[in-house]
Amino acid sequence: MQSTTPASQPRAGHTLTPLEDLHAEPRRLVLVPAALVAAVVLFAISMPLAWHHHVIPAAGYTIVHGYQGANWLIVAAVIALVFAIVVRRRGFGYYGRWLLTIVGFLVTLGVYADYVDAGSRAYQIYVAPYYGPGFFVGVAATAVLVITVVAAWRTRD
Repeated sequence: MQSTTPASQPRAGHTLTPLEDLHAEPRRLVLVPAALVAAVVLFAISMPLAWHHHVIPAAGYTIVHGYQGANWLIVAAVIALVFAIVVRRRGFGYYGRWLLTIVGFLVTLGVYADYVDAGSRAYQIYVAPYYGPGFFVGVAATAVLVITVVAAWRTRD
């Protein structure tokens, strides 16, 4: 038996939405692109701030800012901004979530490596390591990026 009701009209007694109605208008994702932009802003704020002290033997120390010691985060911020634009316009696509996960993993790994590197350099010359405000803003931006990756996997495309 065929139904005489058009496909776009729900039939009596049925609560399911027809598939054509779901794909009629593309869904705009807001949370993931907004969180990616927030991570980009935090990365940008962390760049001019002090990240570490680099000790110069018999001469004191110099301050290492984000754009001097962690300039690779600028590339990560540009990639996150591109992801925000693409996800906002077209959704994740087939590989979008996996690529965003890889970027989040690499940024987390890089910030951790920066932490270990600064600590090991300081301990080699018997000085307490210094982690400045820029480092902690960068860690906060990395946390926002990781939370965004989790939200991306939980968001329906």
